[in-house]
Amino acid sequence: MNGAPRIAYIDFMKCLCIMLIVMYHIDHEFFNYLIPRLNDALQAFRLPMYYFISGIFFKLYDGFTDFTRRKVNNILVPFVFFIVLAFVVRWLMSIVLHAMGSDVIDASPIELVMPFYMRYWPVTTPLWFLLSLFWVNMMFYLLQQWIKPWWGILFAVVAISVGGYILAANRIYLPLMFDSAMVAMPYFILGWGLKRLGALEKSRWDCWGPLVLIIVAVPVYYLSEFMNLHFMVLPAYWKLYLLPLVAITALFWACKNLPRIPVFCHFGRYSLIILGTHPLFFLPLRSLFILRFGMEPGIQLTLIVFVLTMILEWPTIWLLKTYAPRFTAQEPFFKSGWKI
Repeated sequence: MNGAPRIAYIDFMKCLCIMLIVMYHIDHEFFNYLIPRLNDALQAFRLPMYYFISGIFFKLYDGFTDFTRRKVNNILVPFVFFIVLAFVVRWLMSIVLHAMGSDVIDASPIELVMPFYMRYWPVTTPLWFLLSLFWVNMMFYLLQQWIKPWWGILFAVVAISVGGYILAANRIYLPLMFDSAMVAMPYFILGWGLKRLGALEKSRWDCWGPLVLIIVAVPVYYLSEFMNLHFMVLPAYWKLYLLPLVAITALFWACKNLPRIPVFCHFGRYSLIILGTHPLFFLPLRSLFILRFGMEPGIQLTLIVFVLTMILEWPTIWLLKTYAPRFTAQEPFFKSGWKI
């Protein structure tokens, strides 16, 4: 992880994703305040791009045990850690507020197990994505083992996504976000496929990326509909995939032209920590500005809370990667040789 060379434009894409996600969580209508229906267009690639990036770095490693160990270390261990961290923080805050005579925060131990049997849970809900990403990786690993031709893998991924789409259409939800993982498979295979085609390498065609992104942005904006992979609210099947795949490819192409921007690359590199901790900052900050300062939801409130949240994330990243590296995917929690 730390020893692997960093790809600056990939870190920038991860930073863009997490910043858009944080803004959306602060106020779901923020982007629509700027431009009507902009949020629908951004949803076409905002979260799918994370699956895409994971697909880029997919490897079989040294067999099923080693692969599983790495995915447990990089995905499930942080998932559990951030749930426990959020509970501890809320529990400590409840003690402080009780001592001050203020309204006490409800910090029930039930919050520690809710993510394992519910689709929505307080504070750490954004972590649903990690469960989904884990299953995507595991399913794709098995497909790689069982199916050898690339076209066979592609056919299987489409079949799995159709199955997930049918489940969503009939409001049938599978535990631990497995249905969301089924629907997300095509985004993952796009990253895997582009890497196989050598798209990560610099090319003389890269200069056309920004122009292609501008051209693609128009149909993506006008054709996109609301989608939510968490609660499986999906648009028409072709919109669920054609628009995101085109938008992600164009954005990837355009970002290859960017120079290394240290701050953005830093946030992108540690976007997992931001994903797991940003609710701990923006929720109290937003409540503070609304209840104490009388601010109304809108562009100004969202931007203030967003900037303060990202400022607080900087020392948080340093603290967690320094003192909890094994819990935040900076170092392996289970060492090589671990058995299932």
